[in-house]
Order: sequence, then C-alpha cells, then structure tokens
Amino acid sequence: MDQQELITQLSRQNRLLKQALALGAAGMTVMLLTAAANTENRGKFSEIDVERINIITPEGKQEMVIANHLRLPQPVTNGKQLERGGPQRPGMIFYNATGDENGGFIFDGKLDEQGKPVSGMHFSMDRFGGDQQLSLGHYESNGSMESGLKIYDRGLQKDYDGLYEAYEKAPAGLEKDALLQKWKDAGGQQTNRLFVGKTRGKSSAIIMADAKGKARIMMIVTPEGKPMLNFLDDNGKIIQSLPQTETVVQAK
Repeated sequence: MDQQELITQLSRQNRLLKQALALGAAGMTVMLLTAAANTENRGKFSEIDVERINIITPEGKQEMVIANHLRLPQPVTNGKQLERGGPQRPGMIFYNATGDENGGFIFDGKLDEQGKPVSGMHFSMDRFGGDQQLSLGHYESNGSMESGLKIYDRGLQKDYDGLYEAYEKAPAGLEKDALLQKWKDAGGQQTNRLFVGKTRGKSSAIIMADAKGKARIMMIVTPEGKPMLNFLDDNGKIIQSLPQTETVVQAK
C-alpha cells in the first residue's frame, strides 16, 4: 500500500468515526430529552410534604389551590381580591375560567377553654360573579351540633361593591341608614332560603325562608319523634301548625 492509498483509507475511517460519534450524540440527546420530558410531565411519590399546591393550566392560569391555613388564598371576584371572613383555615379553593373563586372546601377543629369541640367542615358552591349559593356543612360549638344543606340568596359583587364599606365609614344618621338599605337592595346581604338537615336542637328539619331570610315554613321531627308542620308570619310567629295542637313547638 503506497502513501496515497494509506491517506485515503485513513480519511475514510475518520469520516465513519465522525458519523458514528454524531449518531451516538444524537441518540443520547433524544434519550436525555425524553427522560427530561417524562420527569417534567409525570412524577411518582410515595409521600410528599407540602404547604400549598397550585393546580394550573399549561398557560399558567390558576384552577385550584390546596393549602394549609396560612397559605389559603384570599377570595377573588371580578378580578378583585377580597378579604376572607373568620379565622384562617386550611382547605381547597376552585377557580373558574376568568380566575375568580367559584367554590371551595374549608375545615377546622379544636377544643375550647372548657374542653368542648369547636369545629366544622364547609363545602360551598358560588355563583358566577358572586358569593356562595349552596353549601354542605357540619358545625360544632358550645356543646351542640348542626349538619345540613343550605341554599342562599345574594346579588352580584359588582352591584354592591363598596357600599358596605361606605356604610361602615359613614357617621350615624339618615345617610348611614340609607347606605345600609342601598347595600341590601343591591343584594349585598346574604340570606338563607332553605335548610335541610339536623338542627342544634337535635330536630330533623326542612326550613324554607323568604327573600329576607325569615323562616316561613318549618317541617320538623323532634328528637322524641314528634312530627309537625309550622307556618310563620313576617315576625316569626306561628300562625298555623299541623297537626293542630294546643301547644306549638318551634325548631331550636
């Protein structure tokens, strides 16, 4: 083999080696990208400790939050962040496509100074642009319990937004009273329209109320097993009771 043939052969081997290295590098890159994609899209854990989980869309929009009592987010309606009433509690919050809260689940439980339980679990469903319209709940305090389903009335946040704050800041007088009434007329006051469950007096009950939240019809079975149907006037006084008896019993 002369020198020219040796150079030609070495050049050919060099090209083959470069091609093999390039193919190997490409294969390794594909494997790494595939592994990275699998790691990014799916993970398997036996146990995880976390203070808050945000469920988001591929675009980064929030759809659900699970958090401890310190990290549960404030409610958002019409794109405006509001203040959540009551003490901080852990729970789960749901959001609609516009980013507003539209329901959630919160809970709590502890013993008071007398060693009695103060606890509750509350699952609510909100109207679009407003507050809760339906809830399932269980509540314990002062040695009694209430469990049941509630239906509510309340207007849209945009219709009464700012009215209650103005009422609180206004000095006592006609203007303050007018602001409170304006807030109520705009739907700011939440009213209970229906309750189905067990009352704090241990009666099974269905209670139907008017738009002002005043009970008008009560279907009751007392803890002793006595059934009754009561009709009430605007002042909460029973005007008729079935079966008719001399003594009328109201739900506690």
